[in-house]
Amino acid sequence: MNQHQQKAGAFVHRLLANPALKQYTPLQKEEQVVQFLQSNIRQLGPTLMSPSFFPGLPLDQIQTLLLANLRQLTNERMLPALKGIVQKIDFSFVQFLRQQQSRPSSIQDQILRFLNLGLGKPEFRRNFAGCYTALHYDFPARYVNEAFRMRRHIHFELTKVQRLKMSKEEIKSFVEVTILLQAAGYALGNAGEGDILDPRSGLISSGYAKNLMELMKGELTLLPPQVISSAVNTNVSFLENPQLETTSRIGAILSARAKNYTPDMKVDRGADTPDKSWLSIARRNYKFYGFDIKMLDEMYMIAAENGW
Repeated sequence: MNQHQQKAGAFVHRLLANPALKQYTPLQKEEQVVQFLQSNIRQLGPTLMSPSFFPGLPLDQIQTLLLANLRQLTNERMLPALKGIVQKIDFSFVQFLRQQQSRPSSIQDQILRFLNLGLGKPEFRRNFAGCYTALHYDFPARYVNEAFRMRRHIHFELTKVQRLKMSKEEIKSFVEVTILLQAAGYALGNAGEGDILDPRSGLISSGYAKNLMELMKGELTLLPPQVISSAVNTNVSFLENPQLETTSRIGAILSARAKNYTPDMKVDRGADTPDKSWLSIARRNYKFYGFDIKMLDEMYMIAAENGW
């Protein structure tokens, strides 16, 4: 490792050690540091180009060096945990959908290879942050467990509309894999004009979704088409496509909720709890994000009852 690499690693390490980032997951920390560097690189220029840091390097090259080291440090901290998340998922539901045996370890290995491919792309990393956080903090288990207890809209949509004749645990695993692969389009696709309907919401067109499904089938050969469809359709508006899988609708909401999630957040007296507050805002903006409003209503009720 040359001197510039060592200094870049040390500088990034100090940024990541900021106490304000302590509660964030590795990808959330990375996004915070990326935003900091993008907003402040000009102000940092005199310091970074000084003899103590990177003398002789142009500022844009310094920024590239810092971002590369940031991604490397993030991967070192995140990849073992990501492997643990994937290995914890029960893939027995795949056999139910495919009616044939597939070794869970083979499915896990294929998914991990695919995710590692995606993590080489900045757009994938940004959009995968919420997915990773949702799984790291077990959001699917929280809300699927409560939906089965309440047996209202979400339970009806899972069992009667999507017709998942599975156990609650298998359905949770289905939702987990849906979230895990939600950002797949950023690993595979080269979106053309009109494919991404709104960069702010991240919604994509139905036509582009179909193209991504075909690409994913070639990469994730051990997964049934239903799982690939569920993952890709998390990026499609339910309002424009009311036949969307229930697992897609759940995944879209939970990954969006988790994107800026901070655990153990202190709540002021009289203020809404974090999930309840986020879901309240999401209900007002459900059309913009293409969410299922009835599902948001039920999740809001769940969050209120559980103090989330």
